Amino acid sequence: MIAIGLTLLGIALIWYTRFRPNQSQPEDIEREEEELKEIFNRTIVLLNTEKYFLNKNLKLSDLAKELSCNERQLSRAINKFGNSNFNKFINSFRIEHSKELLTGGKFDHYTIEAIAEDSGFSNKVSFYNAFKGVTGMSPTQFRAAKQSK
Repeated sequence: MIAIGLTLLGIALIWYTRFRPNQSQPEDIEREEEELKEIFNRTIVLLNTEKYFLNKNLKLSDLAKELSCNERQLSRAINKFGNSNFNKFINSFRIEHSKELLTGGKFDHYTIEAIAEDSGFSNKVSFYNAFKGVTGMSPTQFRAAKQSK
């Protein structure tokens, strides 16, 4: 009877140590937070200097490879510090770029479709939806409002 009890206790202990929830230490959480912040900062610098967001086919894996980190880390960094998912985050850079094109006098002759393409959007519909979601107006309305000032 005692042998059975000890065996069951041993099995329970082995199961507990193998499957218990991961108990992260505060210093581990702090270190991970610092790593994510550093990845996010490198992402911002890379996007601003190299203009990777202009690539219509940009994927999380491409950016992670360029930053020498894994996709999960990059995604978590963007979620945490960019308060967004990857697509919305990249589109925010594209929208800012398109706003410059829409208000820059030398691009007045560009069509909205050309501006969408030059800003890294793969089609007009996704450009319109993203632009309106961020600015509250269509690209055409935005251009007209800026030109009337």
